[in-house]
Amino acid sequence: MGTDPQKLENRARLWGMTVTGMTLGIWGMVEESATSLAPLIGSQILEMMEMVLGKKIDSDKPDEALRQLGRMFVEDIGYAADSRVETADKQIRVSFSKSVSVPEFALLQQKGVKKLFSHPFMSAGVAVLGRMGQKARWGVEIDPAGGNETITFDLL
Repeated sequence: MGTDPQKLENRARLWGMTVTGMTLGIWGMVEESATSLAPLIGSQILEMMEMVLGKKIDSDKPDEALRQLGRMFVEDIGYAADSRVETADKQIRVSFSKSVSVPEFALLQQKGVKKLFSHPFMSAGVAVLGRMGQKARWGVEIDPAGGNETITFDLL
Protein backbone atom coordinates (compact mmCIF):
# COMPACT_ATOMS: atom_id res chain seq x y z
CA MET A 1 0.00 0.00 0.00
CA GLY A 2 1.35 3.40 -1.01
CA THR A 3 2.00 6.29 1.31
CA ASP A 4 -0.16 9.40 0.99
CA PRO A 5 2.53 11.31 -0.98
CA GLN A 6 2.94 8.30 -3.31
CA LYS A 7 -0.81 8.11 -3.81
CA LEU A 8 -0.93 11.82 -4.61
CA GLU A 9 1.90 11.44 -7.14
CA ASN A 10 0.23 8.38 -8.70
CA ARG A 11 -3.11 10.22 -8.90
CA ALA A 12 -1.41 13.15 -10.68
CA ARG A 13 0.28 10.71 -13.06
CA LEU A 14 -3.07 8.99 -13.74
CA TRP A 15 -4.73 12.30 -14.63
CA GLY A 16 -1.75 13.26 -16.78
CA MET A 17 -1.99 10.04 -18.75
CA THR A 18 -5.78 10.42 -19.03
CA VAL A 19 -5.35 13.87 -20.60
CA THR A 20 -2.56 12.52 -22.82
CA GLY A 21 -4.82 9.71 -24.02
CA MET A 22 -7.71 12.07 -24.65
CA THR A 23 -5.46 14.46 -26.56
CA LEU A 24 -4.18 11.60 -28.73
CA GLY A 25 -7.72 10.38 -29.36
CA ILE A 26 -9.07 13.77 -30.31
CA TRP A 27 -6.08 14.51 -32.57
CA GLY A 28 -6.51 11.11 -34.20
CA MET A 29 -10.14 11.89 -35.01
CA VAL A 30 -10.00 15.52 -36.14
CA GLU A 31 -6.31 16.53 -36.35
CA GLU A 32 -5.87 20.32 -36.86
CA SER A 33 -9.53 20.98 -36.04
CA ALA A 34 -8.71 20.00 -32.46
CA THR A 35 -7.07 23.39 -32.01
CA SER A 36 -10.55 24.93 -31.82
CA LEU A 37 -10.84 23.31 -28.36
CA ALA A 38 -8.02 25.41 -26.89
CA PRO A 39 -10.21 28.40 -25.85
CA LEU A 40 -12.75 26.11 -24.16
CA ILE A 41 -10.03 24.16 -22.34
CA GLY A 42 -8.41 27.45 -21.34
CA SER A 43 -11.58 29.04 -20.02
CA GLN A 44 -12.17 26.00 -17.80
CA ILE A 45 -8.59 26.11 -16.48
CA LEU A 46 -8.74 29.86 -15.93
CA GLU A 47 -12.10 29.70 -14.15
CA MET A 48 -10.85 26.92 -11.87
CA MET A 49 -7.60 28.73 -11.08
CA GLU A 50 -9.34 32.00 -10.27
CA MET A 51 -11.94 30.27 -8.12
CA VAL A 52 -9.57 27.96 -6.22
CA LEU A 53 -6.69 30.43 -5.89
CA GLY A 54 -8.88 33.46 -5.29
CA LYS A 55 -6.84 35.51 -7.79
CA LYS A 56 -7.87 37.32 -10.94
CA ILE A 57 -5.90 38.43 -13.96
CA ASP A 58 -6.41 42.18 -13.62
CA SER A 59 -4.38 43.67 -16.45
CA ASP A 60 -5.77 44.94 -19.74
CA LYS A 61 -2.35 44.65 -21.39
CA PRO A 62 -1.75 41.27 -23.08
CA ASP A 63 1.89 40.91 -22.00
CA GLU A 64 1.18 41.80 -18.38
CA ALA A 65 -1.88 39.53 -18.26
CA LEU A 66 0.25 36.61 -19.51
CA ARG A 67 2.97 37.54 -17.00
CA GLN A 68 0.40 37.36 -14.16
CA LEU A 69 -0.88 34.03 -15.47
CA GLY A 70 2.68 32.70 -15.67
CA ARG A 71 3.27 33.67 -12.04
CA MET A 72 0.11 31.81 -11.01
CA PHE A 73 1.28 28.70 -12.88
CA VAL A 74 4.69 28.83 -11.17
CA GLU A 75 3.94 30.14 -7.68
CA ASP A 76 0.49 28.67 -7.04
CA ILE A 77 0.37 25.52 -9.18
CA GLY A 78 4.03 24.49 -9.20
CA TYR A 79 3.91 23.98 -12.97
CA ALA A 80 7.55 25.02 -13.52
CA ALA A 81 10.57 26.48 -11.77
CA ASP A 82 10.01 29.89 -13.33
CA SER A 83 8.44 31.76 -16.22
CA ARG A 84 9.71 34.57 -18.42
CA VAL A 85 7.75 36.84 -20.76
CA GLU A 86 9.33 38.53 -23.79
CA THR A 87 7.57 40.84 -26.21
CA ALA A 88 8.48 41.98 -29.72
CA ASP A 89 6.08 43.84 -32.00
CA LYS A 90 2.85 41.82 -31.93
CA GLN A 91 4.36 38.67 -30.46
CA ILE A 92 4.52 37.52 -26.85
CA ARG A 93 6.73 34.57 -25.88
CA VAL A 94 6.29 32.91 -22.50
CA SER A 95 9.00 30.48 -21.46
CA PHE A 96 8.91 27.98 -18.61
CA SER A 97 11.97 26.24 -17.20
CA LYS A 98 11.78 22.78 -15.67
CA SER A 99 8.13 22.35 -16.60
CA VAL A 100 6.38 19.32 -15.13
CA SER A 101 4.46 18.59 -18.35
CA VAL A 102 7.41 18.27 -20.74
CA PRO A 103 7.43 14.44 -20.74
CA GLU A 104 3.72 14.20 -21.63
CA PHE A 105 3.91 16.83 -24.38
CA ALA A 106 7.10 15.31 -25.79
CA LEU A 107 5.28 11.96 -25.92
CA LEU A 108 2.34 13.57 -27.74
CA GLN A 109 4.70 15.04 -30.32
CA GLN A 110 6.43 11.68 -30.77
CA LYS A 111 3.02 10.12 -31.40
CA GLY A 112 2.19 12.65 -34.13
CA VAL A 113 0.28 15.48 -32.42
CA LYS A 114 1.50 18.51 -34.35
CA LYS A 115 -0.38 21.23 -32.42
CA LEU A 116 -0.41 20.84 -28.63
CA PHE A 117 -3.97 22.16 -28.26
CA SER A 118 -4.37 20.82 -24.70
CA HIS A 119 -1.34 22.66 -23.28
CA PRO A 120 -2.68 24.21 -20.05
CA PHE A 121 -0.80 27.53 -20.13
CA MET A 122 -1.34 28.09 -23.84
CA SER A 123 -5.06 27.33 -23.48
CA ALA A 124 -5.45 29.55 -20.41
CA GLY A 125 -3.45 32.26 -22.18
CA VAL A 126 -5.80 32.13 -25.17
CA ALA A 127 -8.72 32.48 -22.73
CA VAL A 128 -7.11 35.46 -20.97
CA LEU A 129 -6.46 37.19 -24.28
CA GLY A 130 -9.98 36.37 -25.45
CA ARG A 131 -11.46 38.08 -22.39
CA MET A 132 -9.84 41.32 -23.50
CA GLY A 133 -11.03 40.85 -27.08
CA GLN A 134 -7.53 39.98 -28.31
CA LYS A 135 -7.25 37.15 -30.83
CA ALA A 136 -3.98 35.31 -31.25
CA ARG A 137 -2.32 32.50 -33.15
CA TRP A 138 -0.27 30.31 -30.85
CA GLY A 139 2.54 27.81 -30.93
CA VAL A 140 4.08 25.52 -28.32
CA GLU A 141 7.73 24.44 -28.40
CA ILE A 142 8.95 21.65 -26.13
CA ASP A 143 12.60 21.06 -25.22
CA PRO A 144 12.67 17.57 -23.66
CA ALA A 145 16.42 17.63 -23.00
CA GLY A 146 16.27 20.89 -21.04
CA GLY A 147 12.78 20.46 -19.57
CA ASN A 148 11.69 23.80 -21.03
CA GLU A 149 8.61 25.04 -22.86
CA THR A 150 8.04 28.17 -24.91
CA ILE A 151 4.56 29.33 -25.81
CA THR A 152 4.28 31.97 -28.52
CA PHE A 153 1.22 34.19 -29.00
CA ASP A 154 1.09 36.15 -32.25
CA LEU A 155 -1.46 38.90 -31.63
CA LEU A 156 -3.86 39.47 -34.54
